[in-house]
Amino acid sequence: MENEFKLKRIPLEEYDYCKYEEAKSGNIDNIEFYYQYNSDAIKSVNAFFMDNEYYMDENGMEKFVAMITGMLFMMEHNDVEADQAYGTYYDIADFETGEYDDLFTPEDLKLIRADIKKIKDYLAEHPELLEE
Repeated sequence: MENEFKLKRIPLEEYDYCKYEEAKSGNIDNIEFYYQYNSDAIKSVNAFFMDNEYYMDENGMEKFVAMITGMLFMMEHNDVEADQAYGTYYDIADFETGEYDDLFTPEDLKLIRADIKKIKDYLAEHPELLEE
């Protein structure tokens, strides 16, 4: 039986974004739109996820990039939700199997791995976020 939480091999949408940095930048712009109205990082990221429910439910690379973006945004604002930390950590572990590398350019993989390192470093400093 297939794990329903495992990332699926669905690439970034070419008509929306072709590259990781473009997808991440677009996500940040959208999250910042919500943030300007409520000044709450967690609420802003969650609103972004709700507005992109299709991609989140699809569980492909759009969702993976959204999870990375949401986590980085929360980290930047020192307001990280444990559910976000755990979900991002889970997706990173799945991504790091190498099963999805061919869905990104070598340049994108370098950028993704740099962001993953930032997240892992943050989680190492805040292990309480991964406690159940």
